[in-house]
Amino acid sequence: MSRPIDLHGLEDYDLVTLGAALGVCDVDLLTLSPARPRAAIASQTHDGVTYFTAHLDFDVRGTLTVPDESCMLIYLHEAGERSWCQGVGIESEMAVTLLRGTPTDFMFERGTRFTLVVAPYARFRARFMASDHADVDMAAQRLRLFAVNSDPLKRAWRQIRDRVRDGAADAFGPVEDLLDEHIRVALSSSSEDRPVASRGRRAHYQVMRRAERFMRANLRRDIYSQELCQAAGASERGLRYAFDDLLGIPPNRYLAMLRLCTAHRSLVTAEAGRRSVKSVALSCGMWDLSRFAEKYRSVFGEQPRETLTRSVPDDLAVEEIDDL
Repeated sequence: MSRPIDLHGLEDYDLVTLGAALGVCDVDLLTLSPARPRAAIASQTHDGVTYFTAHLDFDVRGTLTVPDESCMLIYLHEAGERSWCQGVGIESEMAVTLLRGTPTDFMFERGTRFTLVVAPYARFRARFMASDHADVDMAAQRLRLFAVNSDPLKRAWRQIRDRVRDGAADAFGPVEDLLDEHIRVALSSSSEDRPVASRGRRAHYQVMRRAERFMRANLRRDIYSQELCQAAGASERGLRYAFDDLLGIPPNRYLAMLRLCTAHRSLVTAEAGRRSVKSVALSCGMWDLSRFAEKYRSVFGEQPRETLTRSVPDDLAVEEIDDL
C-alpha cells in the first residue's frame, strides 16, 4: 500500500479515515480545534514494514494500541509545546518507542510533524538482543521516550520522511539499520535526555483521565460539574487546571467536543439503515438537534446527514435519512 502526497498540501479529513490511515491499527482521534480537521499524510509499505509521515493542522487527542506482533518507532520533526505522550511533554527531535500491545494516550498540538515506522516485533527484538543488553521489557522505560542527540539518526528519519513523501518504495534500505541506531541512541541516552512528568503534571494527567472515562461512560445523559469532579477526585478548580494543562481547553468544552466527535464516528461508520442522525445525536447526549447540526457543521464542514449519506449504499431510500 502506498499513499504519496504533497505534504505541503493540507487536506480535509474525517477523523475515522485519518485514524485508519496507518493501516496496522486504528487510532481513536478527537479534535480539540473548532475547525475541520486538516492534515497532510503519506505512507509506504516495504518488506513488511509500514512507513508513515504526517503534518497535522489541528489540535488532536488520541489513543492507540500497537498490535501484539508489532512495534512502533516515532520521530517528532516538530512538536507544539502542549504535545505529550502518556502525560509526559514531548518536544521536537524526540523519539518514542511503543512496544507490542502497548496502549498509548497522546495529544499533538497543531503544527506537529512526525514520521513513524511500524515493524515486526520479532525483528526489533532480534536487533535489541544483538546489542548485548538486557531483555526488551526490562529496558522499556529507557526506550519509551528520549531526545535524539544523534545526527545519523536524525538524518535517517528525515530521509524516511522524504522517501515516503516522494512515493519511492524501492528506496528504503533494511529497517534493521534504523532499528540498530534507534536502539543505540535510546540506550545510551542520559537521564536529561529522557523527559519525565513532574508530580503536579502526573496528578493532572490522572485527574484528566478519570474525568474522561466518566464522560465516555455517561455520554448519553447530562453530566454535571459536581459529579464530574467527584469522579475525577478533584475540586472544580483542580479539574479546570488539569484540562488546561494537558488539553488547553476547559472540561465543558472537552465534553462538547467528545460528544461531537463520538457522533461523527458513529455517522461515518453507521450500518446502513440501522442508524439515523437523530438516534446518533441522542445517544451522545445532544437533545437540541438544531444546535447539534449547527455545531457539527462548524467543526466538520458539513451537515450530519451528509456524513451519514456517504456511509450508506446508493440504493437506500433517501427518505430513510434524517433531514438534519
